[in-house]
Amino acid sequence: MNIFFRKIRLLGMLSTIAVTAVTGVFGLPSIHVTASGSTSTSDSAAVANSTVSAASKLPGIQQIVASAGFWGGSSFALGKDGSVWVWGSNVYGQFANGTAGPQGWTITPHRIEALDHTRQLLIGYGYYLALREEGTVTVWGAYAKDDNISVNQQSEVQQPQTIPGLADVIKITSCSGGMLALKKDGTLMQWTAPDRTAAGYAVIPPANPVKGISGVKDIAGGAFQAALKDNGTLWVWQSASGVAPGKALPLSPTPVSNLYHVKSIVMNGDSLLALTESGTVWGSVDGDVHDLSKLVVKKMAGLTGIVTIDTGNGFNVVRSKKGEYWLWSSGTDLNSLQKVTSLNGLAKLSLGLDGFVGVKKDGTVWTWGENYATDPKLTFTTPKQIKGLQSPVSITSGENSRYAVLKDGTAVAWGTNMFGQLGISVLESRPFRLSPILKPINLVVNGKPLEAEQPPIYVNGRLMLPVRAVSESLGYTVTWDAGTKLTRNGKSLLIRESQIQLAGGKSMTMTPPPVKVSYTELVPASALIHALGLSVTWEGKSSILTIREADNTD
Repeated sequence: MNIFFRKIRLLGMLSTIAVTAVTGVFGLPSIHVTASGSTSTSDSAAVANSTVSAASKLPGIQQIVASAGFWGGSSFALGKDGSVWVWGSNVYGQFANGTAGPQGWTITPHRIEALDHTRQLLIGYGYYLALREEGTVTVWGAYAKDDNISVNQQSEVQQPQTIPGLADVIKITSCSGGMLALKKDGTLMQWTAPDRTAAGYAVIPPANPVKGISGVKDIAGGAFQAALKDNGTLWVWQSASGVAPGKALPLSPTPVSNLYHVKSIVMNGDSLLALTESGTVWGSVDGDVHDLSKLVVKKMAGLTGIVTIDTGNGFNVVRSKKGEYWLWSSGTDLNSLQKVTSLNGLAKLSLGLDGFVGVKKDGTVWTWGENYATDPKLTFTTPKQIKGLQSPVSITSGENSRYAVLKDGTAVAWGTNMFGQLGISVLESRPFRLSPILKPINLVVNGKPLEAEQPPIYVNGRLMLPVRAVSESLGYTVTWDAGTKLTRNGKSLLIRESQIQLAGGKSMTMTPPPVKVSYTELVPASALIHALGLSVTWEGKSSILTIREADNTD
């Protein structure tokens, strides 16, 4: 029997057939299972299990981009096909649907069709940016809200807008108060996010050319900006809004003295590293006080034969030709320089998950961080394995949440799930358990696709449906009467706590009880379908759940 396509016929509420000993496809007795032309009740428990296991993982993921900050707990997935998926909080207008606030957060990924054909995603401060395949840049978010609007209030914000003046862009990076863009011809453009206004909206300003520099092949941004030119020179500058007193970085692109033949650069915050063709490393030094007025870019004397560089989480990490990893405190002239010895058999080391992520030669993944108990002496905690994770393509972190993209293009998540930021279609947090990020279940009701604010989810392996969206699509009026009341053609039923009160004084117990995601109430699919006398078709490969009334053949 094909576990990815089964037709499931649920008996109506007046059915005279009782199969009380059998658990149905959604956990409810009295179910007919139709598959390959046959009807059976004995296999219904197996079909119940297949409904959950057949729920497709979100495929074709190229990258996960997660937003930190308590209210900013949301995540994006950039697909290999240029699609953009989002889930979690919408307080800052992350969903690109013209709203921002505490309502409507979701625990299931949904596609932002307005952002199809995206090449790169970038998270700014209250705004979000997408570099499109044709070379334009789209911005959205709550950056244009009135400053007096609280994160506890729902408000309208602008739909995604194309930034004027940008074309033929091949890379974007965040910088102080805005974005730096690299064009195909090697020139640069800079965009500054608009100020919020009491009117609630702000006009999107155009991007402006960065004067005095051309022939650029790579860019990096953070507390200041950096550009790597085709001739191997490195240029740095800061925006006027971030000017520091004293001996500050220049306000226009200026080459770093005596630095040539640079082949790559990386940047995080105010930490910049540059790797030369000969294997030497240059870095930004500010005395570890994060003061741009004291920042200089200088050679890290003694480091030779280096092949890769990385910076983040307060550390710089480099790998030598010998395969050795070395680290030191970022913003310093090799302070606390030491060889990485925390993990034997290390094949790859990166900075992430608030510390270090190491992949051993056997593919296992380990994490560790700084041991603050020994301050000021720099020591590290004992590495811990992320069990179940093997040779990931990339790992990233968000608001107490973690994500790993796998070789097959799917992804797993673990950690806190307060705003549904894990994207695993369940409510609970899973700090130590890896769960796949799932594609949404698409609802079709009487032949018409149903776009619910919160798609169906799983609770303890049971499918839960958004009761208002499904009921209203069937012509029911949904009101509140000490519970959720569904009324149509003079007949009604009431959903209260874990009970559905039916006509004639009968009632039905729902297992599990209803749950709320943001302002959406979801109830067990088994109970709702049984109570309304519906039939269901489940297509596992495409994650389509088709609901029909008994007299509807669409």
